[in-house]
Amino acid sequence: MAKTLFVPATLALTPFVFVASAAGQTPTSGPKATTAETIIVTATRTPMRASRVGSSVTVIDAPTIARAQSIPVIDLLRDVPGVAFSRTGGVGSLTTVRIRGAESDQTVLLIDGVKLNDPSSPGGGFNFANLLVGNLDRIEVLRGPQSTLYGSQAMGGVVQIITRSGDVPFGASVTLEGGNLNTKRARGSVRGQVGDLSYVLAAGQFETDGVSSAASGKERDGFRNTLAQSRVDYALNDQLSLEARVFWSDSDVGIDGFPAPSFALADTPERSKTEELIVYAGANLTLLDGRSRTRFGLSETQTDRINLNPTLAVQNTFIGTGTNRRAEFQSILDVTPQLQLVGGGEFEQSRLRTASPSVANPNPTPLRAKSELSALYLQGQASPTSWLTATLGVRWTDHDSFGEALNTRATVAASLNDGNTILRAALADGFKSPTPFQLFSSFGNAKLQPEEASSAEIGVEQAWFSRRLIGSFTYFQRDTINQIDFVSCFGNSAAICVGRPSGTYDNIARTKADGTEFTLEAKPTRQLSLSAGFATLDARNKVRGSANFNKLLPRRAKETGSATIGYLFDSGLDVSATYSRVGDSFNNAGNTVVIRGYDLVTLRASQKINPHWTVFARVQNADDEIYETITGYGSPRRETLVGLRASF
Repeated sequence: MAKTLFVPATLALTPFVFVASAAGQTPTSGPKATTAETIIVTATRTPMRASRVGSSVTVIDAPTIARAQSIPVIDLLRDVPGVAFSRTGGVGSLTTVRIRGAESDQTVLLIDGVKLNDPSSPGGGFNFANLLVGNLDRIEVLRGPQSTLYGSQAMGGVVQIITRSGDVPFGASVTLEGGNLNTKRARGSVRGQVGDLSYVLAAGQFETDGVSSAASGKERDGFRNTLAQSRVDYALNDQLSLEARVFWSDSDVGIDGFPAPSFALADTPERSKTEELIVYAGANLTLLDGRSRTRFGLSETQTDRINLNPTLAVQNTFIGTGTNRRAEFQSILDVTPQLQLVGGGEFEQSRLRTASPSVANPNPTPLRAKSELSALYLQGQASPTSWLTATLGVRWTDHDSFGEALNTRATVAASLNDGNTILRAALADGFKSPTPFQLFSSFGNAKLQPEEASSAEIGVEQAWFSRRLIGSFTYFQRDTINQIDFVSCFGNSAAICVGRPSGTYDNIARTKADGTEFTLEAKPTRQLSLSAGFATLDARNKVRGSANFNKLLPRRAKETGSATIGYLFDSGLDVSATYSRVGDSFNNAGNTVVIRGYDLVTLRASQKINPHWTVFARVQNADDEIYETITGYGSPRRETLVGLRASF
């Protein structure tokens, strides 16, 4: 698989990581000048060479994942250009992901094409806390509004996780590791083929004593996660195949709260338990000598959450269930070698059931809500010449509460100078309706309007010295109207807070974000790898006449950057060091509470004992930085882990 331009900072350097950016997805890490070009699926819902993709995409492939040694998937994402995260404590705490400054619930997560979201969460988004690295083959991160192909939630971008298939006669792997904070992890998988049947079975367990969620606390808030995954594909004949997938995760994490009498964030014995289940079944039909490829699928995702406080007479303080059911079809037609059409339709039903028991009301009437939407989409992709590719897509959506919406997206990619210069540009818009929680919960506002966004970007990639040095630059701009945000009503006398003492949701009439993404990678010798990345973001409230006009949106650092260096010895020893920097940001809309920037250093090494066995070690936050991604919430300090990996 192609090695790529951008190497994210938290992942250890190029001996450990090759990350592809669609502003620079080119093979650079091997000693030869040319290798197979990266293939990207998520950008167009069909496999396409990176040089023909007009969108900004980052690909993290299987070698990257193995060399990174990461446990939570967020560690693979956190330094991808344009991607940022916030977390309410250590590993396992609530983790939100933002792409190019968009809200966290404007990011769509897919696992093998199946959309994950939690209708019982406030914004309907996905909590990345419980998503651990397991049987992963690759991750693709698509930046910018993607509502045309991926629906109303994809205003910020799309993260797709693609798992390993059973495309080998037989394979097995086992990983064991541990470290301080009483951290332990074990995972394993088997996969293979029996006739026309291929299969994958994987499972894992992770636990750690963790750190205090409250930065001022002393009590450790531990985390435990168990996951299992299966995938089965069966070819009935050359034209028709069936597939089924199941993903299950169960987690338990300590959280801190706001106890009386100060009602300030502090140590509490509270815990949060989450169980997630994803089930998918589908059929794939190939006709016209492979020129027509159609997929039919049914899926259901369910998330069950319980928050509890063992010191209370009524221990369960929150009970929530979110269910999402989808039926979809997609058809790809190669009209000619230069023209391809992708079209499809979706029906989605989301349900939530939440309740917040208390001593005063131990059996409250649950909030129940449901929403439905239907959609059709069509995209054309044309390559009139060998160096030019353009796409144009449109999506029609009908929401049961907010009616119809039309979204479009257009991209162009031009590969010049024998592929050493690639120009890219994209225009797109997005649409996201309020969630049932935002509309109907005790925090709800029935007057909310759908969010809408429009975006433009332009980028260039340039390679020198037979692709041993590659640089890329991308500029983007996004305008959002009716952005939905939470309004705290504690001590707030505004009209919207009347009757809502705990807070509510409201539309921000307009926000605007623009920024740049720059990457540079060099491979001076076969052993030595160097890389660097830098991104800027300016995301502001643009509601004239409001108290927060032109203020920066919360938790968006204006600058982030990284630099990495790695060396691969002839003996098979990989060593690397990564430095990453996140600049200052603000924790509130009024820009009065500063989140100080921070610097992290990660060290990694691995040594192959033989073709099957590898030992590895890493030091995370090696300089023992004290930092926060949300004001008042702690983050992991220095941690050392060692492990053993076997594959057969």
